[in-house]
Parts: sequence; structure tokens; C-alpha cells
Amino acid sequence: MRQPIAAGLAQRLEQALVPSALLVLVFATLTLGATPTWARMATQLAVLALLALWLVAEVLRGELNLRLPALFYPLLAIFLFACLQAFAPLSVYPPATRQEVWQLVAVGGFFLLLHHHLAPAMRLERFTTALLVFAFALAVFAILQKLSFNGKFYWFWEPPMQGNPFGPFINRNHYAAWVLMLVPLAWVQLARRRQGREQRLFWGLVVLTLGISILFSLSRAGSLLFVLSFPLYWFLNRGQARARGRWPALGLAVVLLAGLGTLALDTGGLLERWESVLGLLGQPEEVQDYRLTMWRDSWRMFLDYPWLGSGLETFGVLSDSYRSVYTDRQWLQAHNDYLQWLAETGLVGAVLAAWFLATLLRTAAQKMRLAEESQTRQRVVGALAGCLLVLLHSLVDFPLRIPANALLFAALWAVITAPVTGTLHNAQQREAGEPVGHAEFRVS
Repeated sequence: MRQPIAAGLAQRLEQALVPSALLVLVFATLTLGATPTWARMATQLAVLALLALWLVAEVLRGELNLRLPALFYPLLAIFLFACLQAFAPLSVYPPATRQEVWQLVAVGGFFLLLHHHLAPAMRLERFTTALLVFAFALAVFAILQKLSFNGKFYWFWEPPMQGNPFGPFINRNHYAAWVLMLVPLAWVQLARRRQGREQRLFWGLVVLTLGISILFSLSRAGSLLFVLSFPLYWFLNRGQARARGRWPALGLAVVLLAGLGTLALDTGGLLERWESVLGLLGQPEEVQDYRLTMWRDSWRMFLDYPWLGSGLETFGVLSDSYRSVYTDRQWLQAHNDYLQWLAETGLVGAVLAAWFLATLLRTAAQKMRLAEESQTRQRVVGALAGCLLVLLHSLVDFPLRIPANALLFAALWAVITAPVTGTLHNAQQREAGEPVGHAEFRVS
């Protein structure tokens, strides 16, 4: 009698994990991207709590069934290297690096949780749909808040620091990066077969609203990448018949409509902002005044710590020592995640990051090639395009240093790697001579 009760409870816990993970992602996004210390800690504790519930469910079931995707191994190596920096200690400021270790635990745990529990195709479909509906609501809110902005988030929350706020993010560029990761998945929904006119109109409205919010945020990199989002999605999905024909024209039409909609909402700031695009090569504004200088100084930092780096999240500690121009601003980030990662982790960290990215791309390529049905393939394409867009954005900013963005990035990894077709998919891989892409461990 006790065994059926335990199995039923385990099933209920398991069914609650994905919706709870979605709530954690929503919480992190709405609390200023989880950048305040209390929000970051609450997000990390929530992820740890979900991992604990997952373990309880497995214990109640009587066995521990764990699938370790190929992406797990470079993530584990990065985590162990960060621990070495933080606790050996090799970091120039171990407390900052230890905080980043906990962030890596949260991001890696969030990915494993979703990878393991998004396997049923219907559950994956519901998760991505709910995420896109939330993104649509967030974009509507962000536009309305911008039109009636009184200097406070949600019209009552004083910002904890100076910035260029948009939506619930302190920095408009980080909002743009968060939405950019989901725009290709919205394209996937718009291009789906066997849906009525009302559904297609709704998803067209979602893509359009997301695009308007990015353009209206005045993020230059975000706006340029939004324009690139459909060509990138179309290129990755070019093998499908529906990626040809009218769909490129539809993508161009949506981008143009988003531009017209943004101009209709603009009160003059948009055109002034985009005049500074010409200044990107010479005289950009504010922190971009010294962006190229920051990059040169980051390279000098790397040359002083070439092998193991200065320690994760120590750029802000050392930046004043390497700053080659006078400014009253403190440089906490290099505004180029790749250079900052190189300076903070050295050549060892660069090799580990390259291993991670290569594994992500290889896994996505295998999944697209072996997907049993078109919708699965397109969803992988959408998630991969979202990853690539934020990685491009990281060339000129630090979106993945924001906890909410990092969690969403991890969720896209799970969409790519989740074995939605189960054992048949694995059998196809073995027949093709391909690695299955994950290792399974079962403990009774």
C-alpha cells in the first residue's frame, strides 16, 4: 500500500517541477533581472529547492534515474575550475568568485532539471508556449511603462542603481538580450503547420510586440540583432520546405511593421538615439565613450594572468588598476563577455568555454538531423538561434552576467538537449553511428 502512495506522490512532485522552474524564471526576470543581492540569493535558493524536490521524488520512486547530457561535462569542468579559483584560492578576490560559483550551481542545476523533465513532447510544448506568453505580456508592460515612466520600476520601486531602465531590467540592453533569446521561438510558433487563422494572428502579434519592445528599448545592438533574428532562423532552418517561399517575405514584413510601430510610439528619443550609431566608430555616449579602451585594458589584464585568469567576477576589482584613461565611472564589466571571460579565467577558461560552445552546437546539429518530426526540429532551431543571438550580443555587452538572462540561456540549452523522442530517437542515433548525447545512471 505504501509503495503506490509513494509512487503517486513522486509523480505529483515531478509534474510540479517544470511549472515551478518557469515560476523561478519569471521571478528572476521581474525582480530587476535578479540583480539585487536578495533577488539573486532567492533565485539560487529556489533552484536548489527544486533540485531537492527532484531528489525526493526519485527517492520516493525507489531509484535514481539521471540522464547526463553531453553538455553537462564542460559545465562540470567550468564549475570545478571556478571552485579551484575560489577556494584554492587562485582568485585575486575570492569572495566575488565564490558568489559566481553559486551562480554556476544555479544555472547548471536549472539546466539539468529542465533537461531531465522536458522529455515528454507535450510538456516541452507547454513550457515553451507559456514562456512565450509571459514574454509577450512582459513586452506589453515594458512598452507601457516606457510611455508613462516616472523614474520608478512598476511606477513605485525606486531603482537601486543608476542605469538605462526598460521593463523590469536596470539596463535596456539586458532587456533586449532577454527578449532576443525568445524571438526565434516565437518565429517557430508563427510558422507552425495546422493552426487556425486566429492562432497565426496571435503569434504574429507576439513576434511584432517583442520586436517593437526591443526597438523601443533603444538598445542599438538589440535592435540590429532583432533585424537579424529572422534571417538567422531561416538560415538554420533552410532545409525545411516551409523555410522557403513566402516566409522570408513574411519575416521582412514583420520587421518593417515593428519599425513602423516603434516610430508611431516614439516621442523623439528614438531618432536621437540612432544618430549615435554613426558615433560608434568615433564618439559614442556615456560608458561607450571608453568601450574600445576597456577592451584594450581587458587584454592587458589577460596578459598579466594568462593561464588561470584573475578569478571570475574580479574584473571590477582590478579595472581601476588597468584603466588607461581618466573617468569618474567605475568599470565593473568589460562590455565584452569574451574578453572579460579571458581576463578572468585565462587560457584554461577559454578552452573550457570553447568546449562548451562546440558541444552545444554539435548537440543541436545532431538533434536537428535526427529529429523525428518537423516541429521538434524547428523548436531546436529556434532555441539555437536564440542562443546565437545572445552570444552575438555578448560581443558588445554583458547580458549573460545578469542572473535572469543566464537562467533563460540555460532553459534554451534544455530545449535543445531534451530527448523528446525518447528511446526511438536514441536508437536512430545508434544506427547512424552517432553518440546518443547523454549518459544514463540508475541507482535502485
